[in-house]
Amino acid sequence: MFNKKIEYISKKNVTIFKIQNFLSEDLYNGIANEFPIIEKENLNNNFGKTSLTFEDINNQKYSNNIKNFLDIINSTEFFYFFTKKFFFQIALQQNFLRKIKYLRIPKPNHKNSIFDIFFSKLRVGGEFSSIKNMGGIVPHVDGTRKYISLMLYFPDKKYDDIEYGTTFWDSRIKNHSNKHLKNLAECQNFKKNNKILYKTLFEKNVLYGFIKNDISWHSVEPIEIEENYIRKSININFFYEN
Repeated sequence: MFNKKIEYISKKNVTIFKIQNFLSEDLYNGIANEFPIIEKENLNNNFGKTSLTFEDINNQKYSNNIKNFLDIINSTEFFYFFTKKFFFQIALQQNFLRKIKYLRIPKPNHKNSIFDIFFSKLRVGGEFSSIKNMGGIVPHVDGTRKYISLMLYFPDKKYDDIEYGTTFWDSRIKNHSNKHLKNLAECQNFKKNNKILYKTLFEKNVLYGFIKNDISWHSVEPIEIEENYIRKSININFFYEN
């Protein structure tokens, strides 16, 4: 269904990992060829970005490739692979209040029982993301309900060597509420006082992921490529529900 061979990249400040050849080549290429056209604008703190959520996709008619991909993402196999693999790492990297919650056993949020008090309910969601030439995302740590964040890139064949991946920052600045930097001066000051921890390659069929915590600062840095270039990715997130 999907490759499960995890390679760790960093465990400093934030755990970063990757899985090469995550999907079958046919499925990955099918999604790349049929990547949705996205028209609506996203959040104000993202510049040049548009997105289409998995919920939006489910409400429209798309190819079997995209449907098959979403079936994988929504499967119990996918859910339990990631939640079991990173259970203790996730709990240990949280602040005290979240640590207590995250030490409960994860389960899908749609499965209810009288013993739910002993479980952490999670849901899996995400988006098809497009970022225009010179677009990006300001440094942030991700929302307080994020559990794990995963990114699958779709580089243009013409520009398969560009460095338009995700930049992780070596920062000790705690950002529990996920406050985004709001202006150019704040961004410049942050980058001046913090070094780059790691920058993912923008490569084909490699799933990158990280564990969200209060110092998991990351961004997408703008790059000049050509006027009509679009940076395409699928962002998959595990959200904490209770």
